[in-house]
Amino acid sequence: MKESEIRPRELFNQYLELATADVREYFGAAARFQHVACPACAMDHPQPGLEKLGFVYVVCGECGSLYNSPRPQPELLDAYYRDAASVRFWRTNFYRETADARREKMFRPRARLVAELVRAAPSRELKTLADIGSGYGIFLEEVRALGDFDRIVGIEPGPELAEVCRSRGFEVVVKSLEDLGAGELEVDVATCFEVLEHVYDPLDFLRASRRLLKPGGSLVLTTLTVSGFDIQLLWDRSKSVHPPHHLNLMSVEGIERLFDRAGLERIEVVTPGELDVDIVANARESDPDLQLPRFITHLLDKRGPTARADLQRFLVANRLSSHVRVLARNSI
Repeated sequence: MKESEIRPRELFNQYLELATADVREYFGAAARFQHVACPACAMDHPQPGLEKLGFVYVVCGECGSLYNSPRPQPELLDAYYRDAASVRFWRTNFYRETADARREKMFRPRARLVAELVRAAPSRELKTLADIGSGYGIFLEEVRALGDFDRIVGIEPGPELAEVCRSRGFEVVVKSLEDLGAGELEVDVATCFEVLEHVYDPLDFLRASRRLLKPGGSLVLTTLTVSGFDIQLLWDRSKSVHPPHHLNLMSVEGIERLFDRAGLERIEVVTPGELDVDIVANARESDPDLQLPRFITHLLDKRGPTARADLQRFLVANRLSSHVRVLARNSI
C-alpha cells in the first residue's frame, strides 16, 4: 500500500484546507474549551507537546501519549462533526473518489482478518457483528461477502451515511455508540476503525464498546498512535496531527492502559502499518523546509526501496508504526 492510493495528495490537501478554515469558524475565541487529564492513563502530568491551529497538544508525563488539552466541549464537537465543510467533504468527495482503493487495500483485508477471528472462536448459534462508525458500509459489504455472520449491523450517528448503509441492505442504528441503551444491542464481534482518535472521552467510548459485547465477545479496533515513526519524526508537521479531527494520539503503552481501565482483556496490541516510511518520504518531497535527521535523509536518498521496506518491517515488528490494531475481549 502507498499513501497516494488511499490519500491522494491533492484531494487530501483540499480536505486539510477546509478543516483549517473550519477551525476558525467553529473554534474561535468565544469557544468553550475544557482541560482534561490524559485520556489514556488518566494521569494529569502534562508536558509541553506542540501547538497547531491554535489547539494545544500536551505529552503525558506518565505514558507518553499526545493529546489535545484544553479541548472543545462535547456539544461543540458534535456541532462540528454534524455541519462542518471539511466533514461533509470527507463524507462525500473524498470517500467517493477513494472508495475503490480503500475497499481493496483496507476494508477487504480487514474483513478477512475479522473472519479469521470468528473462525477461531468457539461456535455460536447466532454470530452478530456490529461496525462502529460504519460510514458508507463498504466494510459491511466485504464482511457480508465472506458469509461468516448471521446478522451484520452498522452503528452510524450520521443520518446521511446511515441511509447509505441502509440502501446497501444493512440494519443500522442511527446514534452514537455512547448513546446506546443497556441491552439495546448485543453482539459477538464489534469492529471500530479510526474512530478512537476523534472522540472526546476514549474511556467512555471503550466502556460503551464493552457494553455492546456479549460475554466473551471480541472487539477489533484500530487507531493512530504517537509511538509511530512518521508522527514522531514529523511532529507538528504531521498530517495526522490535525485538530479537531484527531484529539487523541495515544502511545502504545497508553492504549494498553486505556483498555485495562475499560475492563477489556487485551489479546493483541500490534502496529501493522505499511505507510510510515512512505508518509515521511512524501512529506519531505512536498515540504522543502522540512528538517529530518541526517540518517533518515541518507536512507531515503541513497538506499532505495529495499531499505525502505526493511525499515517498515522493523517498525512493525517493534510496535513503532503509527497504525495500531487492538484485539480485545469482554471476559466478564
